[in-house]
Amino acid sequence: MIARSSSELAPRSGQIGTLHQLGIVLGLFSAQVFGWIFTGEKGDTPGNWRYVVAISGVAAAAQIVLANRVFTPPNELPKHPAEPADADDIEEGASHLAPPADDPVDEDSPLLATGTGVEGQVPVRDLLSNTALRGPAILCAAVMCLQQFSGVNAVMFYSTPVLRPLLPGSAGLIGIGITLVNAIMTLPAIFLVDRVGRRNLLLASAAWMGTMSALLAYALDAHHQLISAFAIVSFIAAFSIGLGPVPFLLVSELVPPPAVPALSSLSLSCNWIANFFVALLFLPLRDALSSPVDPRDPLSARRGEGRVFYLFTLVCAGLSMLVWRGLPQRSGSGSA
Repeated sequence: MIARSSSELAPRSGQIGTLHQLGIVLGLFSAQVFGWIFTGEKGDTPGNWRYVVAISGVAAAAQIVLANRVFTPPNELPKHPAEPADADDIEEGASHLAPPADDPVDEDSPLLATGTGVEGQVPVRDLLSNTALRGPAILCAAVMCLQQFSGVNAVMFYSTPVLRPLLPGSAGLIGIGITLVNAIMTLPAIFLVDRVGRRNLLLASAAWMGTMSALLAYALDAHHQLISAFAIVSFIAAFSIGLGPVPFLLVSELVPPPAVPALSSLSLSCNWIANFFVALLFLPLRDALSSPVDPRDPLSARRGEGRVFYLFTLVCAGLSMLVWRGLPQRSGSGSA
């Protein structure tokens, strides 16, 4: 919904669309700060976690009120003044949205019936059956899945135990520091997304994340704490500048407006399902690929615990290949 609204309010600007990711990471940062304030340095103040949840509830209620009062329905959005488009631009846009010439045309297609207006939304079934929309829809859903399978939440999970020995007196501030890095490194994406381009940002982000994931795997197995800390911070920074915000922009840019709601639902569902499986399977995968130092105590320190991050390196490599081959070059600077 946020990606769709940003596309309608500023159809040619990725900066507005990137701001919603900045809002998310600032929310994560503020939640960490409130948690540290209310639950103490070690997070062991009993009962005070309820205040953190209550603050989230108040913020959600405020968003509902703000949305009802401020948000303008799409059919009431003011028309943006624009220069008259010349014939070449119109022809190029029409050829981008039209199905291939050798594909059969479905006269009853909701997309053809409604043109490119916001009325008559395309359902998910027609999104996947229409030959002109199926490819972009699968590409976008795959990128949203791989965003979670890249291991960003697993790396954030490991940040506290890895960094605690380096900052023994400030263990409660580690989570705040990681989310602060996440927020700060989202700022460059706002200014780069329309200049460097979606495709280039995704490629650079995925490549650097894969490199840092491999470095983290090596450092954890070799017990290099400083290298592990550098790999974690660099991994989060690389995610924030590309793979964090850009996939949400693709939802509203790869298909015509009538298909955006269906693609948004499909992509975000894939994203959250992938998030669920990462949370469910990460620790079993880590345990399957490593072994406890003390076989009599399965909860003791483990040997080879970094091997699981090599899997995330492979995912990032696959994501880079998918973006390189599947995302058109016109998704570069200033394109929508």
